[in-house]
Amino acid sequence: MVLWAAGLGGGDLADWPLERRDRALLETRRALLGERLALAVPCEGCDAELEIDLSVSDLLAGLPVPSGAPVQAAGHEIALRPLTSVDLAAMVAAPEDTAADVIRARLAGPVPEAARAAVDAEIERRAGAAELKVRLSCPDCGADWAEPLDLPGLVWTEIEAAARRLLEEVADLARAFGWSEPQVLALSPARRAAYLSLARAA
Repeated sequence: MVLWAAGLGGGDLADWPLERRDRALLETRRALLGERLALAVPCEGCDAELEIDLSVSDLLAGLPVPSGAPVQAAGHEIALRPLTSVDLAAMVAAPEDTAADVIRARLAGPVPEAARAAVDAEIERRAGAAELKVRLSCPDCGADWAEPLDLPGLVWTEIEAAARRLLEEVADLARAFGWSEPQVLALSPARRAAYLSLARAA
C-alpha cells in the first residue's frame, strides 16, 4: 500500500523480492519522514522498554543481497526464485502440514523427492537471511538478541501517525485563523509550527 501510494510500480508490487521491497520501503520512508527512526522495543529478558534510534542509511546498508545460486542436492541443480510477499501470504494461508510443499512448489517448481529436504532447508535459510534484524542489548538485565523489523507494518504505522498529526494541525489552524486546508498546507513546516504555537497557546 505504501509503495503503491508512492507511485512505485503497479499491481506487481507484491511480487517484488522481499529485499527489493524493503529497500523501496526504507527509501520511501526516508523521503517522507527523514533519516532518523525511533523505536521502543520491550526487552526479551526483563520486559524493560528500550528506546532505540536508528539510521535509515544504516538499515539500507544492512539489507541482505539475495542469493541467486541454485541448490545442489541429490545430483540435481535446482533454481530457486526470490521469496515475495505473495509467497509469504500463500504459505501462511496453507495448512501447517502442507506449508513446506506449497512454498517449495512456488519457488522451485517440481522437485525430486530426494532433493526436497535440501531445498526446504535452503528456502528456510534464505527466508531468514532476507529478514532485516537489529542487534539489541538491554542495559538493565544484559540480555542480547536480534530484533526482527516488520518494515511494512512499521512504515505504515509511522505514515499513518504523521498523516493524523497533519490533519490535527490543519484543524487547529482552521479553527484559530479561518484558513482553508490548502492555505495551511501551503505554509512551510517552520511557519506552520510557529502559527500552531500561537493557536494552541490561546
